[in-house]
Amino acid sequence: MWCSVVFLVLISITIGATKNIVCYYDSRAANYVSATFPKNISSTSCTHYVYDGVGVTAQGDIRILSNYDTASGFDEFQNIRRTKNVKLYVLLSSDRDGGKNLTNAIAGRSEKLVNSVAIFLEQYNFDGVEIDRRNIDFDKSALARFVNRLRSRLYMINKQLSVSVSAQFADAYDITSLSLYADMINLHAYNFTTNTANTVANLAPLFSSTPNNVISVNSTVTSWLAAGARRNKVNLVVATFGRTYVLASEDQRAVGARSTGPGEAGFNTKRPGLIARYEFCNIAGEYNSASDSVTATTYYFKGKSWIGIETEDTLVQKFTYVLDSSLGGVAIFTLDLDDTSNACGNGAYRVSDLAYQYFGSE
Repeated sequence: MWCSVVFLVLISITIGATKNIVCYYDSRAANYVSATFPKNISSTSCTHYVYDGVGVTAQGDIRILSNYDTASGFDEFQNIRRTKNVKLYVLLSSDRDGGKNLTNAIAGRSEKLVNSVAIFLEQYNFDGVEIDRRNIDFDKSALARFVNRLRSRLYMINKQLSVSVSAQFADAYDITSLSLYADMINLHAYNFTTNTANTVANLAPLFSSTPNNVISVNSTVTSWLAAGARRNKVNLVVATFGRTYVLASEDQRAVGARSTGPGEAGFNTKRPGLIARYEFCNIAGEYNSASDSVTATTYYFKGKSWIGIETEDTLVQKFTYVLDSSLGGVAIFTLDLDDTSNACGNGAYRVSDLAYQYFGSE
């Protein structure tokens, strides 16, 4: 079985204190043929839920990305709070919105954006906002000043602040300032190369394969902590989706082999280079696999199709790493790309379920 767990004994670990389990929901999923709505994710056991569906204008105004969000998405999302004690955040700005508008607003309309965020959070009853800065097209000093101002404004209305950051570009951030003013730093430690790279790459190697290949989850976390990030504020973000490639040659498929581009889109998500967990489980039996104990990764191949995706084994190793490193917790990106329909046979929303077994309270 593709999703078999090697380290079952570790699941019985008793955790003394609850850690963060931050779970993202992308409102694009409401428009898929097989849709996922906020009500579908309410059975998961996360401590924080982040709604991805809001952008900004360069003038510092909030921009709703789809009619669904205001018609029913926000209201359905709020219903999660009525069944459990959780915090609800909104992500600003989504990768659907791009990062340029946010960069311009922070640089030139910072005060306007601060007020727009505060008004939006109160209007739609969110507990906090997450500033998405996973691209590097911004001035890190301007971002630090903005986060400082926003923190002060949100404190006045009892709202929280989180920041999404890329694992690829530690030098792009004023890490000390972000650690001081943000309530959480969600470190997206995957996709160390782009989907259009001309070589295939592991989705999220836990450790480096060679001394010269230093980019990994461990090397990135180590860099952030060394630069001043507070351990209890850093959440390690794991991906529920896989990355897909087209190999240049069927006979050369090891990590680093030449690729001609991203693989074909999934049957439901329809995004080239990306495959949801449930989409992969529907075809997993057609693929062979290869695992590497050094990097704690597994990839799958069939003909010229190549897929890198987390297994339960590699997820368990990352969750154990979070515990051993005394980090704040984990984040799941995203719930709607997890196994929403139990296609893998181990229960729906298996990634968040595994996270709860490691980090949830008794």
